[in-house]
Amino acid sequence: MAGRGGGSRRPPDRHAEGGGSGTILRQGAAGTVIALALLAGGLLIAVNAVFVATEFALVASRTHLLEEAAEGGDRGAVLALRARSDLRRQLSGAQLGITVSSVLLGILAEPSIGDLVAPALDRLQMPSGVTETVGWLLALGTAAVLQMLLGELVPKNVAIAEPERTLRRLAPVHNVVVAVLRPAIWVLDRLAGLAVRPFGYTPVDEIEHAIGAPELSTMIDASRRAGFIEESEHGLLAGALDLGSRTVASVMVPRRAVVTVGRRMTLAEIEEVIVASGRSRLPVAAAGGDDLLGMFHVKDLLRLPPEAQDDPVPLELIRRMLVVAPEELLDDVLLRMRGARSHLAVVRDAGGMTVGIVSMEDVVEELVGDIRDESDLPDA
Repeated sequence: MAGRGGGSRRPPDRHAEGGGSGTILRQGAAGTVIALALLAGGLLIAVNAVFVATEFALVASRTHLLEEAAEGGDRGAVLALRARSDLRRQLSGAQLGITVSSVLLGILAEPSIGDLVAPALDRLQMPSGVTETVGWLLALGTAAVLQMLLGELVPKNVAIAEPERTLRRLAPVHNVVVAVLRPAIWVLDRLAGLAVRPFGYTPVDEIEHAIGAPELSTMIDASRRAGFIEESEHGLLAGALDLGSRTVASVMVPRRAVVTVGRRMTLAEIEEVIVASGRSRLPVAAAGGDDLLGMFHVKDLLRLPPEAQDDPVPLELIRRMLVVAPEELLDDVLLRMRGARSHLAVVRDAGGMTVGIVSMEDVVEELVGDIRDESDLPDA
């Protein structure tokens, strides 16, 4: 019995017990490595997010807002302005940081996530080749989604929503990174410059924010639609832009429609024309032609004595009129009229022929709309 039952019993295999403990230790160590790799992957995503946010904030920030903050003593705004003045190297530094962090994330995250999901896939008892492929796809997809979502889209949206605030916070750190990586950035910057020159482009160090009238018009329209400016403000701004594209010919009064007085008319006759027309300034027509010699102003006529009613108005009271061309732009004409303190100008073509008149009121109405004064009849 002893030979049959007890003779076959073997003492415990200490090597096997030790092997089990070693397996547990190895599994624990592997778990620690995976956890550390995942933690490092999370940090790399955060680093990538910082560089992405800095890149978009550098491009989207408005200089005048940063200047206002800098004048108020904001140190971050000062560093942000300094960064934007060295835009090429700053963007190269951001791109270098994004590339390095993305490469390291791929090296660490994909195998770590694959090891993490491997036990669950093994329990499905799929063929080893299928298990490895599925694990690789899951790991790669998870790493890519996390990188795209947390490392790209979220920081991009934050930077676009508040570019100045983002850049004020990140510029101090980013300036240090650019200073440390300056040799590598210099090489990359030179290579990038050589790469774009065959296409006719020259790298720039600072973004030019000056825009023309078409862009301003688009911005004004968008601001009105968004409710940032009132309809009246929109009309005023749009009129100011339109002033620079319209000519005198579009607003002038043609010569045949101009109310004039003769140079030899008496004071009483001129007063009748003033009352009938409601004008305070009347052009003086030359005898036997369409030319205009100047104009009479009603306040000059009021200085004449009552006994002068039947006498011709003295010629020295004729005021000179500014001469403009039909093709002149309204904004230029407005500046000239203000400089000359002239409210009425005669319009002459290239041949010197008088084709009409234009008043300051005509020009200003293009800016602010119809102006109703005391001489205008009320609407029926």
